Amino acid sequence: MPGPALHASPAATLQLTLLGGFAAQANGQALALPTAKARLLLAYLGASPGRLHPRGRLCGLFWEDRAEEQARGSLRNALSHIRAALGEAAVIGNREAVGLPAGGVASDLARLEALAQTGGADPCEVPALTGTFLDGIEAEGVLLGDWLDFERSRCRSLSQTLLERMATELAARGDMPIAIDLAKRLVALDPFREASQRQLIRLLADSGDSAMALAQFHNCRDLLRHELGIAPSAQTRALAEELVGEPPAPPDTPGDVQLSVAVLPFSDADGDADGRFLAEGIADDITTELTRHRDILVIARQSSFQFHGSHPGEAAQSLGARHILTGTVRRRGELVSLSVRLLDAATGRNLWAERHERPYAQLFAMQDAVVAQILAGVDAEMRQSERERAARRPPSDLDAWELFHRGMWHAYRFQPDEAERARKIFTRAASLAPDFALPLAGLAYIGLVGITWRMVPDPQAVLAQAIAHGRAAVEIDPTSPFAQVVLGRLLTYAGKLPAAFDHLRLARALNPSYASTYYGLATAHLWAGEPEAALANAQQALRFSPRDPLAAMFLTVQSFAHAMLGRPDTAEALARRAIDMLPREIWSRLALTFALVEQGRTDAARQVIATAARELPGVSLEGIRPLSAGVTPEFRDRVLAALTAAGLS
Repeated sequence: MPGPALHASPAATLQLTLLGGFAAQANGQALALPTAKARLLLAYLGASPGRLHPRGRLCGLFWEDRAEEQARGSLRNALSHIRAALGEAAVIGNREAVGLPAGGVASDLARLEALAQTGGADPCEVPALTGTFLDGIEAEGVLLGDWLDFERSRCRSLSQTLLERMATELAARGDMPIAIDLAKRLVALDPFREASQRQLIRLLADSGDSAMALAQFHNCRDLLRHELGIAPSAQTRALAEELVGEPPAPPDTPGDVQLSVAVLPFSDADGDADGRFLAEGIADDITTELTRHRDILVIARQSSFQFHGSHPGEAAQSLGARHILTGTVRRRGELVSLSVRLLDAATGRNLWAERHERPYAQLFAMQDAVVAQILAGVDAEMRQSERERAARRPPSDLDAWELFHRGMWHAYRFQPDEAERARKIFTRAASLAPDFALPLAGLAYIGLVGITWRMVPDPQAVLAQAIAHGRAAVEIDPTSPFAQVVLGRLLTYAGKLPAAFDHLRLARALNPSYASTYYGLATAHLWAGEPEAALANAQQALRFSPRDPLAAMFLTVQSFAHAMLGRPDTAEALARRAIDMLPREIWSRLALTFALVEQGRTDAARQVIATAARELPGVSLEGIRPLSAGVTPEFRDRVLAALTAAGLS
């Protein structure tokens, strides 16, 4: 039970618990607020301290069923309860807007946001940080319910990031019982998320408990079958076979596959003309830009905009869309907040949620940049979802377009046997549809993967064949960003930088939000001895697609660029992050070696090379030279000298 009301001094720090329920303390004493609305209002203001919230918007959000004057009276009453508990100076603002001071509030939500980015949490505090946002509190009204749903979705994503990071870190240190406990919490957040299930299965097997690992796989399989009518993905089944010898039964639920999306009208939470114009304009821009992606079926605006205010599931069923994109625009004082969610229409699951905030005076000028960031996230999540769906289906049921996505699913495993599976799938797709560019681009990409990951005995021959496939794909469809990017990256390896830049810049013009384009440009600039431009493009790639299959490579390019710019300590940190993300990849090890030698830490660099030689057989200077032929001599010689000093033979 909360204690008596506390009149805190203006300097007192308000401690808010927003995860797993709601509680408030000041100076170590619990605060008592007499009404549920006052508690929820304090939670709302405390979730974003330092921001002023327009009184009109707060009235519409918390008391949308009341007349304006009555709602303003209710707001004044709730604020008076908060002031009575915290002190008059605890609420800042004016007649138009109110908020809580930035330095006067500490919350578990703010700590979760920070730790999801940096890691380093104490395992003992993780349970409290991964609870449901305002658990047990139900919102009255549609607008407040939307806010609560979005924040719960966002916090679940932050919790997943934190749990994944900590379980990996603890397992690497040998703290397997705690790592397994965290992985179980991760699965509990979303049992349908196979990446979480796979992490728990692997940790159980690594701890020596193969029986529990197999039981967890069976639990995952049964859950997916009974609740969603699907089989585990090939990646999950392959993990079970690898770790515990479970035979990989083929998927038994074909389903239909189509990359389709409906952008529903974005809502304006404030109800003013500028907000409605902005909400409709952003939704319209996203719809228009998505239609430029020829492999995405975008429901026409005239159809999707009829479902303003409708439930996403109802809209999806009526429109026949696989994915639904919704959004809300809110004014926060001088800031405008845009919240966007992507939902899987079949399951109702939130695949992705993101919030953008900009100064109101600048938002219209920055609208293109905001739309580009949203498009990047939506595009990446839909394609990841589609690859997972295609991987579950029997190959005999797939057409050329679906086979391409299945092939990419295998290609992104970055393993020799998976690359060979992908090559066969792309070859079959190309035979089914000779005039379809993507399977040929896929064959070019498999050549790129084979060269980059040292999977082929004759890189130069594979490079020539891959370039031929890439040129054929571009000739069939010069408007395909994927084909242009793959050809540009191959030409970079071949040392034909002017032509590489031509294709990569064309890809950027075709799809300005495609992360792989910026990675390709980053690599080309690095090869050309332009580390500043390489760094800027690699950072843009990571901003657009932080969960990209190539995210580790984005970091590796950044590491090389920082080392070239005289920042080897930053380069070291980025290389170590890349190694954690993709341990079986050599280039991040070489970047780390380069950074350590640049710091004068040659002994540490030798240890990195020795470890790489044990874990990644065949690492040598001769294996690197074919890819460095087109690199500017200053950069190439500097890196090769560092690797030689570190003992790379």
